[in-house]
Amino acid sequence: MAIFRLFVTSILLLLGCMSIGEASYASYKDPRKPLNVRIRDLMSRMTLAEKIGQMAQIDRVLSTPDVVKSYFI
Repeated sequence: MAIFRLFVTSILLLLGCMSIGEASYASYKDPRKPLNVRIRDLMSRMTLAEKIGQMAQIDRVLSTPDVVKSYFI
């Protein structure tokens, strides 16, 4: 029973490490990639609200941490 438990724990640990390694790669951060590939990757990861927030222009006087966080500015 102890060997089985060790085997299952090892497999779960291995699968967890593999998924973390794959999830952390973002091609938009890779300077070796062409610019159009990097832009397409970044835009595909952003939500519509984040895209709108990046296009919004607000006065710096009105920008509080809550506004910046809420509207993705």
